[in-house]
Amino acid sequence: MIVIVMGVSGCGKTTVARELSKRLKLPFFDADSYHPQENIDKMSGGKPLNDEDRASWLEILSSNLQQWEEDKGAVLACSALKEKYRKTLSTNLQQLHWVYLDGSYELIMNRINQRTGHYMSGQLLKSQFEALEIPQYGIHVDIDRSPKEIVDQIITNMESKKSEFGVFGLGVMGSSISLNIADKGYQLSVYNRADGGEEDVVDDFLSKHSGYQNIRGFTELKAFILSLSRPRKILIMIKAGPTVDLVLGQLFPLLEKGDIIIDGGNSHFKNTKKRYDLARQFGVEFIGAGISGGEEGARKGPSIMPGGTAESYNHVSDILESIAAKDDFGKTCCTYIGPEGSGHFIKMVHNGIEYVEMQLLAEIYTLLSKQMDYQEIASLFKSWNNGEAYSYLLDITIRILEKKEGDTYLLDVILDKAGNKGTGSWSSKAAFDLGIPNTMMSSAVFARYISSFKEARVKMAAKMEAKNDSLMDVDLKSLEKAYRFGRLINHQQGFMLMESASNSYGWNLNFSEIARIWSNGCIIKSHLMNELHEEFKTEQDLMQMNSVFNRLKEAEESVKEILSLALEKRVSMHCLTASYHYWIDMTSSRLSANLIQAQRDFFGAHTYQRTDAPESEYFHTNWL
Repeated sequence: MIVIVMGVSGCGKTTVARELSKRLKLPFFDADSYHPQENIDKMSGGKPLNDEDRASWLEILSSNLQQWEEDKGAVLACSALKEKYRKTLSTNLQQLHWVYLDGSYELIMNRINQRTGHYMSGQLLKSQFEALEIPQYGIHVDIDRSPKEIVDQIITNMESKKSEFGVFGLGVMGSSISLNIADKGYQLSVYNRADGGEEDVVDDFLSKHSGYQNIRGFTELKAFILSLSRPRKILIMIKAGPTVDLVLGQLFPLLEKGDIIIDGGNSHFKNTKKRYDLARQFGVEFIGAGISGGEEGARKGPSIMPGGTAESYNHVSDILESIAAKDDFGKTCCTYIGPEGSGHFIKMVHNGIEYVEMQLLAEIYTLLSKQMDYQEIASLFKSWNNGEAYSYLLDITIRILEKKEGDTYLLDVILDKAGNKGTGSWSSKAAFDLGIPNTMMSSAVFARYISSFKEARVKMAAKMEAKNDSLMDVDLKSLEKAYRFGRLINHQQGFMLMESASNSYGWNLNFSEIARIWSNGCIIKSHLMNELHEEFKTEQDLMQMNSVFNRLKEAEESVKEILSLALEKRVSMHCLTASYHYWIDMTSSRLSANLIQAQRDFFGAHTYQRTDAPESEYFHTNWL
């Protein structure tokens, strides 16, 4: 940050600038010290400097100012009477504050006549006033007060001009959420690097959205930091992974105690915990915030899941809650989740649930395509979506089914290879670590993996004998029941995983609130979330909720019917099958695990428990 305190000779700019430098903890420099000797001799002889005399002086100052800004910043006392002088000094500076000390000719002449040992005499004051072009910008302060009062006013004005919030990264999500924040009236600073093909990102963003007067753009990191009021609040919107650590390595040394960084990407919750601990070593607060809703959600209102300390969340809650979506009762879809990596954990589970919801719809679409065209499937889905089965993913699936390019349905020309970014598999790995059966998420991930083997699938499909592809007659009521069944089991497994993590890590998660903030703004928003928001107020396990259990029980025959038909038609239904087996296992008093334990004891002497002995006792048999 550079602060230039300007005004005519005798206005007190040196005294004020020295005091200001102490308050801002920045080096002080006096522009008069950089005059060439010939300029000093000329002024000492009572002759005013002309523009030619000042040219070399201004170039020297401009070069030094750029260097000072790259270092720690500076406070400079300088006359800079004309606008063209100020333009020269402003060249290539990212964070510059002008301070103009204003006073009457009589007051300043009186001060000059009282001082001794300065080459600027009172007889030159008139020429300075004649040359003075008062700036129409910057901070204007009347000098008819004490230096302390003047500096107090300068600092107050500087703080009032700083941004309330910063966004680091202007990709699709970063740009959208920046506009969302600006729409709420906040003063905003945005930053993006200016290399690696991203040289024009900031300029293009500001140009495209020139109507926003409350957004300032930066490509120099220190200037971006200095543009923010304390405690600084910075939302990082960059791709998850090692890049986040590189960025934090740049940010931490520039920040001060109490500043807050929010990671809004899809970071792994264990990495968030490590970054949280590292930030605290610098005295910086760290929030891992899951943000769901895609580009549209970021722009119009996402679901936000922040994890960190409650105190740090309170500092940013007004901004985050203002930009989040609203639920059916007008409450914001953003709430404090819990400590450390908890926010990113539930975003991870959110994405796991999302994987399953997408796969269920893909399986049903594939089955229905054996007897319906796309428009008929879309019409059926619309009837579902108008009732209790409503969800965002069902809604967009309808639109996808109806989309055409000319006379061709777009779905017919999209290659059947599904991508994934890893968050679905993270949920499965976390479930393995915690010993929780999230079979549907794993099935959804593996279904995507299988789809990637396109070439092998095509070769093996050619070896299969052609089957009778006669039209089938799927019962649409049974299909809808099976779909709802699968969705309930999916959410059961997702919330069961979160409950285990909450207990293991001491997070004390509020599932009612999590369901509520997932009721709008996010990819898995649905009417089901509103129902679960109420149910979780009294019960933590979906299958222990009477309303849920009874629906699952009543739908069992429908699920069997649909799976049987799918097998007959060679339609794989990974997730629906997984949901059915989970239901069977969880409602069976005796499973095959007794044989598993016997096998383990046979080859590894792992012992077993007995039905006719206390659970605390373990037994081993010499099987040979």
